[in-house]
Amino acid sequence: MHGRRTFCISPVASAEELAHMLTERTWTLCSGFYVQGHEGYLFLNDATCEDGAGEFACIAGGIDAERNVQIESITFSWCTFDQAVQHVNDALAGRFDQNEFARPVTLRLETPEQHQRCPLCA
Repeated sequence: MHGRRTFCISPVASAEELAHMLTERTWTLCSGFYVQGHEGYLFLNDATCEDGAGEFACIAGGIDAERNVQIESITFSWCTFDQAVQHVNDALAGRFDQNEFARPVTLRLETPEQHQRCPLCA
């Protein structure tokens, strides 16, 4: 996880929409998403550069949570749509919550209204 990165968190309507977005597009390094109705799970761009693999950290906690835990990191750019939907649904169902990989993280999160522009999205 990138400790100095501020993420702009936007809602998406469904796991399927998020899977399409993460497998079919390239995102700025400050991009982050949550599925409406599942605000306790965030998907934050964990890539080291825009031209690299589309890696997203899955975070349990949420925008206003006192504690956030990175529970998985998924390379969505290497996934088919069906695999991506399965990963998103597994995360939302809590299936990654107890991963050995899980570790607390400190996040800087903003809404699109707060975020405006940063060096990563300019």
